[in-house]
Amino acid sequence: MKLRVALPLAAAAGALATLGFAPFNLWPLTVLAYLALLWLVAPGSGRRPAGVFAVAMVWGTAHFCTGIYWVYLSTVLYGNAPPWLGVVLVVLLSAVLALFGAGTLAIATRWAPKRWVWALAVPPIWGLFELLRSTILQGFPWLVPGTVFTDSPFIVLAPLLGVHGLGVVLFAVLTPVVLWLRAPDRRGALIASGCVLAIAALSAALPKPSAWTTPTEQTLSVVMIQGNVAQAEKWDREQAPKIADLYRRKTIEAGNVDLVLWPEVAVPYIYPQIKDSYLAHIGRKAAAQGTAIVLGTLIPNEAGDNMINSVVGIGATEGTYYKRHLVPFGEVFPLPDFMRPLLDVVELRYADLDTGAEGQAKFMVKGVPVGVSICFEDVFADEIAREARGAGLLINVTNLSWFHDATALPQALQMTRLRAAETGRPMLKVAQTGITAHVDADGQLVAQAPKFEVASLRTTVQPRLGNTPYMRWDDQPFWWLGGLSLIVLLIIARWCDKVSVKTNP
Repeated sequence: MKLRVALPLAAAAGALATLGFAPFNLWPLTVLAYLALLWLVAPGSGRRPAGVFAVAMVWGTAHFCTGIYWVYLSTVLYGNAPPWLGVVLVVLLSAVLALFGAGTLAIATRWAPKRWVWALAVPPIWGLFELLRSTILQGFPWLVPGTVFTDSPFIVLAPLLGVHGLGVVLFAVLTPVVLWLRAPDRRGALIASGCVLAIAALSAALPKPSAWTTPTEQTLSVVMIQGNVAQAEKWDREQAPKIADLYRRKTIEAGNVDLVLWPEVAVPYIYPQIKDSYLAHIGRKAAAQGTAIVLGTLIPNEAGDNMINSVVGIGATEGTYYKRHLVPFGEVFPLPDFMRPLLDVVELRYADLDTGAEGQAKFMVKGVPVGVSICFEDVFADEIAREARGAGLLINVTNLSWFHDATALPQALQMTRLRAAETGRPMLKVAQTGITAHVDADGQLVAQAPKFEVASLRTTVQPRLGNTPYMRWDDQPFWWLGGLSLIVLLIIARWCDKVSVKTNP
C-alpha cells in the first residue's frame, strides 16, 4: 500500500482508537485500531523505517488530538492563550506523545531482521516507551493503551501487571495476529490463535482484583462534598465568602459520619488565612463528634516564595500531604529559562508550584491508614501502587472544572477505577464540579454524584489491606524487559549487518 493511501487510513484508525476510552468505552474498537496500525507497518508492508515512522506519527497524532482536545479549553479559557495558540498546543502535544509509539515501531522495523523477531520485540519495547512517556518532562501517561480494559474481562490482569503490563499483553497478542494476516500460513494461525486463547483462558481463570486483598472488619461512613464552583468564579473575591460558607454548611449537614472529603483547593483562600479561624472552628465541631475532615488547600513553602498544592486533615484526623507530581504545563513548565520569555510574549499564564517529598505519612481515620493523591497524581499507576502499601483506603482530591464537560472528566474517572483494581483497594474521588465518585476494590463504580451540581455524596466504604502482586513490583519488570529487549535487538541488528557485509562484499 502506498504511503499516500496509508496515511489517511492511519489517521482514521488513530481517531477510532479514542473510542475505547471513557466515556465511550468501546474497547474492541481500540484493539482494532491498534491492529490496523500494526498491519500498516508490519513486515510484509514493504515500508522502510522512515515510512513506518510517518504512518505511526499520523496515527498517534490523530489519536491524541481526538483524545486530549480538552487541553484547548484550559489553555484558552483559563490560561489566557489566544485560540490559535490553543490549537497549536493541542497538535504539538499530540505529536510529542505520538513520538513514543512511532519511535518504537521505527526501531523495531530497523533492527528486527525477521518477522518473528519483530513480533517478539514490539510488545516489550512499546511498553518501555510508554513508561518513558510517563516519565519524561514530568510525564503524561494519558490514553495509555491498557486503560481501555477497565470495562473488559481483562481487568482481572490489572492487579498482576498494571496498566503498562496490560499494554504489553495487548501487543503480544496483536503482533502474531498481524503477521498471520500479512502472510497467512498454518504456523502463523496456530501461534496467533494460541496467543488469543491463552490470554482469554488466563482472564477467565483469574479472580477479581479484590481477591488479592483482605477486607477490614471496620467500615467507614463517608460524605464527599462537591461544591460545584466554576473555575471562572473560584478566585473571584466577591464569591470567596459564599464558597467558604457553602463548604461549612455542607459539612455540618453531613452529620455524624466518620469522614468528610472536600476537593482540591476547595475554598479560595490559602491555608494560613483560614487555619486558625475558619478551619479551626469547623475542626473543633468535627472532632467533638469524631468526624475526620480531609480537604485540599494551598500552603506556602518554607521560603514563603511559592505555593504547594496540599491536603490537610482537621477534626478527628491530622496531617498534611504535599503534592509530589505536578501537572506539566499546568502547575509546572519544564522548560529551560531561555524559553520562558516566549510564554510572556503569547501572554500565557503559568506558574511553577513547589512539591512535596516521597514517603509522606498517611492520614489516620478511625484507625484506618488512608493514602492521598491530588488530581493528576492518580494517572501514575506506579505511584499510586506505592502509596497504597500500608493504606486501607485511597483518596484523590481533584478539580476538573478547567475542562467543563469534556471527555477529560470520564477519562480521569476511568483511570481512577483502574488504580483501584491494580491495588485491590476502594478509592474515593472528590471533585470541585465532578466527577465525584466511590470506586470499589474491583474498579467498579459504587456511587457517583451528578456533575455540575452542588452535591453531598454519602456512601459507606470497606477498607482493605494486603498487597496485590502489582503493588509489590509496580512497573519494574517492564522497565527491565523493555530495556533488555532493546539491547538484544540492537545486538541482533548489528550481528545481521556484519553477516550481510561478509556475504555481500
